[in-house]
Amino acid sequence: MRAGIQGRLLLIVALSTLAMALAGIAAIRALDQIGTAAETVTGHDMPAMAAALRLARIGDRLQQRGASLAAAGTETALAEAQGAVDADLAAFSEQVAALRTGPSETGWDSAEILALSGGLAGRFTELREALETLRAVAARREAERARMLAQEDAIRQILGPSILAVEAITAGETLPEPAIYRTAVRSQAPLLAAERLTGRATSELLLATTARDAATLAENRAAFLRTLSELENISAALPAGLEPDVRAALALYAAQTGPAGLFALQSAEIAARSRAEAALAAASARAADLKAAVDRRVLSVSRTTAEVTQALRDTILARSTQFTAIALGVILIAGGLSYLLVIRPLSRNLAGVTRAMTRLAAGERNAEVPGADRADEIGDLARAFAVFRENSAQVEKLDRELAERSNLLLATFETMKDGFSVFDRDRRLVAFNPQYLRLHGFSEAEVSGELAIETINRLLAARGAEAFGPDGTALDLDSLSHSRLTLSERIELRFPSGRVLELRSNPIPQGGFATIHMDVTEARATQSQLLHAQKLETVGQLTGGIAHDFNNILAVIIGNFNILIRELAEVPALRARAERGLSAANRGAALINRLLTFSRRQRLAPEDVALDTLVRGMADLLQASLGEGVRLVTDLAEMLPTVRVDPGQLENALMNLAVNARDAMEGGGEITITTRAAGPGFVELTVADTGAGIPPEIAAQVFEPFFTTKPVGKGSGLGLSMVYGFVEQSGGAVAIESSPGAGTRVTLRLPVSPERARVVMVAEEGEACILAVDDDADLLEITADQLRAMGHAVVTAPDGATALELLREIPEIDLLYTDLAMPGLDGRTLAAQARALRPDLAVLFTSGAPGRAGADLPNLLRKPVPAEVLATAVRLSLEAQSRRTSASST
Repeated sequence: MRAGIQGRLLLIVALSTLAMALAGIAAIRALDQIGTAAETVTGHDMPAMAAALRLARIGDRLQQRGASLAAAGTETALAEAQGAVDADLAAFSEQVAALRTGPSETGWDSAEILALSGGLAGRFTELREALETLRAVAARREAERARMLAQEDAIRQILGPSILAVEAITAGETLPEPAIYRTAVRSQAPLLAAERLTGRATSELLLATTARDAATLAENRAAFLRTLSELENISAALPAGLEPDVRAALALYAAQTGPAGLFALQSAEIAARSRAEAALAAASARAADLKAAVDRRVLSVSRTTAEVTQALRDTILARSTQFTAIALGVILIAGGLSYLLVIRPLSRNLAGVTRAMTRLAAGERNAEVPGADRADEIGDLARAFAVFRENSAQVEKLDRELAERSNLLLATFETMKDGFSVFDRDRRLVAFNPQYLRLHGFSEAEVSGELAIETINRLLAARGAEAFGPDGTALDLDSLSHSRLTLSERIELRFPSGRVLELRSNPIPQGGFATIHMDVTEARATQSQLLHAQKLETVGQLTGGIAHDFNNILAVIIGNFNILIRELAEVPALRARAERGLSAANRGAALINRLLTFSRRQRLAPEDVALDTLVRGMADLLQASLGEGVRLVTDLAEMLPTVRVDPGQLENALMNLAVNARDAMEGGGEITITTRAAGPGFVELTVADTGAGIPPEIAAQVFEPFFTTKPVGKGSGLGLSMVYGFVEQSGGAVAIESSPGAGTRVTLRLPVSPERARVVMVAEEGEACILAVDDDADLLEITADQLRAMGHAVVTAPDGATALELLREIPEIDLLYTDLAMPGLDGRTLAAQARALRPDLAVLFTSGAPGRAGADLPNLLRKPVPAEVLATAVRLSLEAQSRRTSASST
């Protein structure tokens, strides 16, 4: 039976293939006929027609080129136009040759087109020759024109000195001898007339070169001759010394009327231009005739092409109809044979298989399919059914195992710590766990019924949730809902309560997306604190980095103002201005110090400070500064250990905190200052107020430099930043606690100090020779003036190498005052080498650099250095060196 079904199918396929092959052969023959007809058109008529059309286009272009040639007025324009005509003529010749060698049966090699093409080429040859003559004449005319302009300059150079001499004689204040004066007066008019007539003659020559016809040229010639006659007449009245040169020049002017002059050249140009215009007109006529002939030929070919195209269309239609009829017959015969020989027997056998499958689906595991012993495809299907029956039992077992695993997965889904949600391809919520409801504050009733994601987003918006990207950019959840179907997304939801949820969404291969919802509130808080600390550190590095340059600048300004104040003692008005300038510069220096305090790079003077004593000592000052509406309360612990801080900076910090608290309470309320021990090694100082509190978004910024919420002009924004920098540099920490409506508490955590010995030095006054070294020339000059004003002898050096040379040459130097940071030999190295030369030499350092540069040097002065501080430091250094020298000699 297998062979019977296959044989029938093969017979049907063979018959169908034979019929289609016959139809294909007929179609191929038809296509061959169509190709022959198309080749006749495309291989013979179309190339000839294309060549003729190109001839016509080149003829039109040559006609335009001829007009450009005729309009060219300069040699350069003529050369460019001639080059274009030559290129078109070469192309024209190529197309004529192609047309002549084409197939004769098309009629395109007719004598008419070839004759017209040859005539057009001849006319353009004549035009080119006329234009070449025109270009040659134009070149000679331009050369002669330039020569006459040079001749005019030569005559003016002959007459010019004499005209100037006559004007000097006649216009002078002192009259010369009468004979000389009379000669000058008689010569003045002829000289001026000769100069004027020379210019007019030259202008008439130049005007003649622009004439376009013989009549205009004749008028120009007559005017030139009249001017030349006047010029010759006036030359007789010129001074005898000038007459030969003038007449020689006039001879050249007279030569312009001859056969080689400008008038003859212009006449030749007019004649050549007339010939070119005549040749252009003839070429235009020939081009028009050629175009008309080509149009007639193209129209003839178009009609022939239309006839061939119609014949091709009829042939294609007839062959297509035959092919369609054959194909339709083949399909009908193949369909009938297939039904009779294959489909009907096959359907009867498949009905038995279908009934057996139905019983198996109803649960009859012993259902049998008839025909399992057949050797054809029906037998194969029956045997496959038996295998399927066995496999169905295995599937039931697998279903039970899958159900157990699904229950395990569902239990995990329900009890996992993070929220989980699934949206389908239509962005509807189809699955979620209890944590999802808890994290978002939803109830089951709110999210029942497969809500769309837009509805979920509206519920979140009603709860005040805002969405942000990983980089902090605000996002629109509705616009993200489409991209979540194809892309992995990471979103943060921030609620008004401060809770932060991180959503990690991933697309599902079957469509839709799954999202994990994690509560990251604590993690984000920790991260925010870390970023805030890093930001403050960065700002501190920036402010500290610019302080060195500002300190050098302020040192120069303050030094100059000090000198001005000293020198202007007898000019009160100017001295007052200098004092105001010095005050402003000192305020600038104080501002730099406050910035350095924030950046923890200011040089502090730490001491052992009793915190309770300092607060009690400032209580009256604080109360007076806070005003009557503010009540100051102190809660001080007893027997606190001393802290190791700079007392002046701590007083400034306490004052800043108290003033900020007063401003926060708008002049009325209570400020409490508390001290207490805070574990081993630290003591806490707290300033609390009863003000309005600080919003969370502002609390993170209060320690940043120049940040203030006060009106413009009411605060610099450096108070709390200075407190922060001072405490951090002292080894402590600052904490702020505040919430709207509950006031603010700022706590300073300060390190306890160990006991330290105190050294008291007794100073004596004296004068010395001081070597000042600094790479800043302006600052070096100011420093030298300050030291000289103190009565010292000063030697200056711009760098370390020069300073060492001066130390070798001048043994009287008592003290080296050097900048710490210098290019080449820095201050430390300079001091070491100087003491190697002079062990008894006193050394004093100065620096404008921030940070811990030089922090280990006890004799370091920070720029800008006030004059009184410099004087004291110099005196103490000299005294200490003197005592060491006395002790060593003893």
